[in-house]
Amino acid sequence: MALDLESEMPKIRGAREKRHQPFWDTLIRGTTGNTEPRTAAALAGGNIRLFTAAGGGNIAITNMEGQGQFPSDQTYRILAMRVWLHFRGFAGVSGGIALNDFIMYHRASCQLFWELQVAGKQAFLAPTPYLPLGGGLHGDVGSDTSVYFNNGTPSQGALMKLARSIALPARQNFYVQTYIQACGGTNWATDMAAQTAGEVNVGFFIDGLHVRDIL
Repeated sequence: MALDLESEMPKIRGAREKRHQPFWDTLIRGTTGNTEPRTAAALAGGNIRLFTAAGGGNIAITNMEGQGQFPSDQTYRILAMRVWLHFRGFAGVSGGIALNDFIMYHRASCQLFWELQVAGKQAFLAPTPYLPLGGGLHGDVGSDTSVYFNNGTPSQGALMKLARSIALPARQNFYVQTYIQACGGTNWATDMAAQTAGEVNVGFFIDGLHVRDIL
C-alpha cells in the first residue's frame, strides 16, 4: 500500500517555524579546468546573477531549493550578508604579472561588487570589503610560503549587520547581481581566465531568519 505523505504529514494550521539559517550561492568554485557553476571565462561578461537557479542537491554550490524565491509560503528576513573569498595555490600570468593568492585576494576585494534585488528593486549595494565573511582560516603559517587570507576578521562579531532587516515575502523573487569592475589596468575576470593552477571559491551569503510551515 502506497504511503500518502499528504495525509501522514499535515500542516499545523496557523503554526510557523522560525529558524536562523544562512543561504548561499556561488559565483565560481573549483580548480583549473574544472570550475562550477560557471567557467572562469564566463566571468569576462562581468555581470552575473546569483540565487536564480536551484543547486540540484550540491550544497557546495547553493543550498537554495527554488529558483529566485523560497518554495511554498516560506519567508525570509535578511539580517546580515557575507562574501566568501578563497584562493589556494593560484598561478598564471595576466597583464604581464605573475598571479598568486595574494594578488587574487586583493583584486577580488577591490573589483567585486554585489547588489541585492528584491521584486525588481535595488535593496542593497556594496563592495566586497563591506561584506566580511566573519569566519575562515587565520594564523601564522610559519615557513610555509602559502598565503591565508579572509574577507575581514574571522570572527562572528565581524559581520556587516543590517541597520534594518530586509524582508523576502512568500513567493517574492530576489537575486544578487555581481559586478566585476576593472581597476586601472587590472581585471579580476581576466585573472580568473588566466589561471593555470590552484583552487578557487567565491560566493555570497544571506544570513537571517527563515520561516516555514510546521509539518
